[in-house]
Amino acid sequence: MTRFQLGVVMRVLVRRKSFQGKAKGEKLEMRIRNSIATVLFGVLAASVSWGQNNCGGSPAYGTCAAPAPPLQIWCAGNNAGSTCPGGTSWVGFDTTAPGAGSWSGQFEGIDAAAIIASGRTPGAQADPNGGVGPTNSSGVGQYLEFADDFVQAFDKKTGNGIFSNQSNGVASPQPINSLFAPGASKYCINPSLDGIARYDRLDGVFFLGNIFQSSGTYYFCTGVSAPDSGVPASNLQGSGGRNLWNVYVYSLNPAIPKNANGVAYFPDYVRFGAWSDGFYIAFDLEDISKSYDIVGFEVCQLDKVSMIAGLSSKPPQCYTYIPNYVVGTTGTAKSLIHTVLPADFEGANPIPATTAGEYFLALVNPSNFGTNNQCTISPCTSNQLAFWTWSGLVSGAGPTYLVTKYHPFTPGCYNTKAPYNTYCVPEPYGGVIDGLGDRLAYRLAYQSTGTGEVLAVAHTVQEQSTTKRTGIRLYKIKAGTSPSFAFIIDIQDTTNDYFLSMPSVAMDAFGDVGVTYTVTGNSSHGSVSNYDPSPYFVTVNSNGVVNTPVPILSNSGITGEDETDEFWGEYVSVSADPDDNLTFWAANQYMNGDQTSNCSYKLHLGTGCTWASRIFTCQKGLGC
Repeated sequence: MTRFQLGVVMRVLVRRKSFQGKAKGEKLEMRIRNSIATVLFGVLAASVSWGQNNCGGSPAYGTCAAPAPPLQIWCAGNNAGSTCPGGTSWVGFDTTAPGAGSWSGQFEGIDAAAIIASGRTPGAQADPNGGVGPTNSSGVGQYLEFADDFVQAFDKKTGNGIFSNQSNGVASPQPINSLFAPGASKYCINPSLDGIARYDRLDGVFFLGNIFQSSGTYYFCTGVSAPDSGVPASNLQGSGGRNLWNVYVYSLNPAIPKNANGVAYFPDYVRFGAWSDGFYIAFDLEDISKSYDIVGFEVCQLDKVSMIAGLSSKPPQCYTYIPNYVVGTTGTAKSLIHTVLPADFEGANPIPATTAGEYFLALVNPSNFGTNNQCTISPCTSNQLAFWTWSGLVSGAGPTYLVTKYHPFTPGCYNTKAPYNTYCVPEPYGGVIDGLGDRLAYRLAYQSTGTGEVLAVAHTVQEQSTTKRTGIRLYKIKAGTSPSFAFIIDIQDTTNDYFLSMPSVAMDAFGDVGVTYTVTGNSSHGSVSNYDPSPYFVTVNSNGVVNTPVPILSNSGITGEDETDEFWGEYVSVSADPDDNLTFWAANQYMNGDQTSNCSYKLHLGTGCTWASRIFTCQKGLGC
């Protein structure tokens, strides 16, 4: 969820609360429940239809065009023909040659220690994610990572960073808002902690984006890498100690609908997907007047053709989904469907001409029988995912429901007294982590196989009702106009009763799925290899057979847990290497020593922060 560093931090904590040992190196044994699902596909009566859309209402509901497009208020393009207000002067990051070194299997990503060493102040949450680019004929390539509002590009050969605070200077993580300085500094000044870093394999560019807040206005500040003096956009080393980016700032306020009191909804938890006809972003809509309850979501298509060319862009096209049962004096004020994910392209095969268009998927939360009220009577289960295409949203269609006939689920950490309170994943010191069980986990991986289209996604589910122990539910879906499940599996630990949560997925050339996730110990069974929470990785073959999970830090000697707050790993990510389309690259986080209350942005300038991220690779059959 979005957590702005200044002035809004307590808001989210209040909202979420209002819904509210093994020896080092010991192998974590997992028992995998694996099954090929028999699936019923259908459109249920609850689907919003044309007759249930009231797009002119106050508030509007149904599937509707946004009140107005987001307004491009600034851009800067590295194109001589650019008409952007920022002109054609250099915009990008200073770079330096990577330091000598080598790595095997994993290397250190952005961490709080490096931010402090650079003279800057880290926050308490990392939320790392990233994307891997190609390696050129000279052996040069990068992995771009975002964590805690900082970015760094790591050389794939040495594992060392190349972004620096001056040309050919010392490598250090750079604040994401430095990409928009000085021309857009007054807009991109107060970022959320939920930024996105990806590599767009369709167009050969890196992408960065985040929601910012300034003087009551919400901005989406974004950029794509650009070519420089014969160096392609896919090489962030750039030329002459710098690289080039095309950057854009959009005011979201015109596009955000308002509640019955005329107050604009709050845009939260941005997600991203690369597609052939645009960049897609999605974010939740939260009602400030009702404790930030999630009423629905909004999706926008960005003009990637102009962005990649460095030209002033066309207005984004945006559509909102707010169910009819949410609004009004008798409305529930809470949508059972939110945090929709746009499909994010990967793989070597192009998107086929026969595609149904960009795909979107969301979890359907449990409701009391016969109602649209969040479930408050146990057992609380759901057996549905909500599916859209872009053309469906444009035409005002409601969701199509994918029904897991024999595989109902209870969202991880589901609380019947406060369904939005998804805190239950334990840490040994006695605190808990938000498992975000009420939503699908970022990202929705897409791949064209040459004979069809496939989606993969995962989320945190409850595996044991008494202890609330959580596991990972993984779906592989045959996409198209009539989507269906290829398989549904659960990954859980019944040996040590460890909690599994916060997954992210990608697919390789053979349709195998790579999954990174967090494993957390508990007070009765101790920590996971002496560090807790702990990043793990596992591969699942194209038929749904799960391989042996790999503990990423089992031999590192690192110890530590997060005693600061309840947020952890909400944007961890996996992507497949464009070089071979077989090697998975993942970013996840850990604690390099206990992080306590001294990790405070305002009081201690982040000096007590111990969070760190680890970038690691894995290939099915070669250690995974």
